[in-house]
Amino acid sequence: MHAARFVCVVCLTALLSALAACSRPRQYELRGQVLAVDRERRELTIKHEDIQGFMPGMTMPFKVSDPRSLDGRQPGDLIRATLVVEDSTGYLKDIAVTGRAPLSGPPPAPRVELLQPGESIPDTVLLDEDGKAHTLADWRGQVLAVTFIYTRCPVPDFCPQMDRRFGEVQRHVAGDPTLRDRVRLLSITFDPEYDTPAVLAAHARKAGADPKVWSFLTGERADVTAFAARFGVSVMPGDAGTQEIVHNLRTSVVDAKGRLSVTFSGSDWTASALVDALRSADGHR
Repeated sequence: MHAARFVCVVCLTALLSALAACSRPRQYELRGQVLAVDRERRELTIKHEDIQGFMPGMTMPFKVSDPRSLDGRQPGDLIRATLVVEDSTGYLKDIAVTGRAPLSGPPPAPRVELLQPGESIPDTVLLDEDGKAHTLADWRGQVLAVTFIYTRCPVPDFCPQMDRRFGEVQRHVAGDPTLRDRVRLLSITFDPEYDTPAVLAAHARKAGADPKVWSFLTGERADVTAFAARFGVSVMPGDAGTQEIVHNLRTSVVDAKGRLSVTFSGSDWTASALVDALRSADGHR
């Protein structure tokens, strides 16, 4: 897996409201350096300058509107492009190379032992929106969907998409008597200094989370980072002097006995696929 393809970053909370309110595509000039090229996902990971009127400079992946625009692109390229932002996605067009420069980026994530299907999930103490302590063992007997997010993520098809997908899954669960009261959705933040229980409570209300089905959790940074790493989530700070968080996306299903069933990478999975995985882990097809 190419960790760079899933880079996401901290930005201003107000930006989320602006994105949600957007009804027509908006265009911005983007300038930056290419760090990675992913032809399969039609993405460029770019360390970009401030985007006037949209977001501060940071590092993140962008879809491209035309896969041919990736031809000849290499890490180190300096580019100028147009960023188009719509309600649920963002992409680049009119990409032009303006030069090249040496690369400098965050160090590679440390090697960890990833959980394998059938292995028991280790317990770590997490706090819910009410400040109540939990471990995953508290939900033993239920099938869990576990994902890792942070509330300040500004990119519509990254962390906010995890919220939208869990909202869809929540509706599926509510309408399925074979899953109702059998499934729990857990969104765990890796930005605990900002994502306090009070912040998560407000975010949960905005996301339409039913507390009987969907919980948002936080914890000590070291504990959350180590816990996320076992699921294949890499979390690291961005460049010094910024508030960037560099991470990939993983969403896992844990069976009623606390064992890993399956993991989805990235944000391309569908709500119906996750519901099918939850049903399979619960023994209902």
